[in-house]
Amino acid sequence: MLVYRTGGLFVWKKGELMIEAQYFWINIVFLAIGTIVIRGSIIAVSDKIQISDRAKEVFSYIPAAILPAFVAPAVFFHQGSVDWVMGKERLIVLILAFVVCFKTRSTVVTIATGLLALYLMTQVFGV
Repeated sequence: MLVYRTGGLFVWKKGELMIEAQYFWINIVFLAIGTIVIRGSIIAVSDKIQISDRAKEVFSYIPAAILPAFVAPAVFFHQGSVDWVMGKERLIVLILAFVVCFKTRSTVVTIATGLLALYLMTQVFGV
């Protein structure tokens, strides 16, 4: 395996620029510490502050706003491999999962259907 040093945080491995392991783990540790500090500070001051009902209502919409931020890049920026759907197998699975969710109103059935459809499309019929 050829490894070329770039003189910084990154090295070339197998034709790709990758971060060195020590810097990767340093980042992970600092991100974990930051997460603990932020969450701990909120828990520590939660007894001392009063959150209005309006703010609680606004906060209840945050999960619904964050979910598309996770799903959209995985669906629209993925370079697919199934030729007969022009590499957009995840978009088709998303539409199928939406229809299943709308009809059944079951999270478990929707997730199972989406996973099964993606597996079948990429592994069984995707050759």
